[in-house]
Amino acid sequence: MRIKLPEGTLGIYVHVPYCIRKCKYCDFLSFEKAPDDAYFDELAEDIKATGNALGNENKYYVDTLFFGGGTPSLASAAQLGKVLDALRESFDVRSAETTIEVNPETVTAEKASELRALGFDRISMGVQSLDDKVLAAMGRVHSADKARQAYRILRGAGFKNINLDLIFGAPEQDPAVWQETLAEVLDMRPEHVSFYSLQLEEGTPLYKDYTAGKVDLPSWEENRRMYHHAADALKAAGYHHYEVSNAALPGFECRHNLKYWNMQPYLGFGTSAHSFINGCRGELPDLKKETVSELKGDFVFTKLRLIDGFDLSDYSGIFGADFLADFSALLPRLIEEGYLEPSGGRLRFTDKGLDSTNIVIQRLLEVLE
Repeated sequence: MRIKLPEGTLGIYVHVPYCIRKCKYCDFLSFEKAPDDAYFDELAEDIKATGNALGNENKYYVDTLFFGGGTPSLASAAQLGKVLDALRESFDVRSAETTIEVNPETVTAEKASELRALGFDRISMGVQSLDDKVLAAMGRVHSADKARQAYRILRGAGFKNINLDLIFGAPEQDPAVWQETLAEVLDMRPEHVSFYSLQLEEGTPLYKDYTAGKVDLPSWEENRRMYHHAADALKAAGYHHYEVSNAALPGFECRHNLKYWNMQPYLGFGTSAHSFINGCRGELPDLKKETVSELKGDFVFTKLRLIDGFDLSDYSGIFGADFLADFSALLPRLIEEGYLEPSGGRLRFTDKGLDSTNIVIQRLLEVLE
């Protein structure tokens, strides 16, 4: 079968796996320790080696850099600068959207100034809630006031592209508490808002407390009310709800994350970071060529997360096949049940479908097995 993956500029993700303290709900790979110089030395060498392997005579044009974690803002300016220097030496990153994740407890005027001087032009801050009871229940290090202060500091330092991460469906949080946080965030007017439903991950302290009956969570009905309230409030405030859990003021959609959702190439550096390039996926340097079925699964999983869904011609353009025919055993039923809707040659989730995205996507993936 002919496969023609979407062309696009390259994105680069850098993983910085250090935290002051792991949150009770977190199952990401991170360590409660100070950032280690040796880790950043190795990162820089890996970046240079990959740049050389791809061929310096025709450097990839990189238009997004994303430092995630962990808490990348725990790293020193020297540690971050070493990695950025390696990236600039090995790739063309002159016009890249350059994001760093920060947590409020690490934000000082000095740190904000350093990040600006290093070339970061986009901040993604893990606020999660502006209610101290909710923050404590989730094991966050910072207070609501510290988050407010950190935001003011970042604005004062000149950052004009800030994302605030929020979580709903958390312990000690009902729809009224969530609405208060959201209303205050909208008053702050960040360029981007991510709003995620709390996920109970097996093995985390929060999971253990919940299964032991020590913690209560909002009901599913309350969770869904929180989600739809957020989507409606953001839209009313002028934000573009462009992905299941992300909204932005027009023109401030996260260019890096759009690469994931549009199956465009990206490289990941650091512990547990994954890459996707030339139809291969995995951790560098051991990328694995994906099968046609795996690539189709990637398409379904990523493209349907976009609120506008996807153009059916995108699928045929990549795979030389008809999406409606490939999924004919299930698709009519999902449409009839009101989870998906075709319109103008596109396919997208309905509002009902947005409440069951994981279930619907899993049902579609089973068709490929």
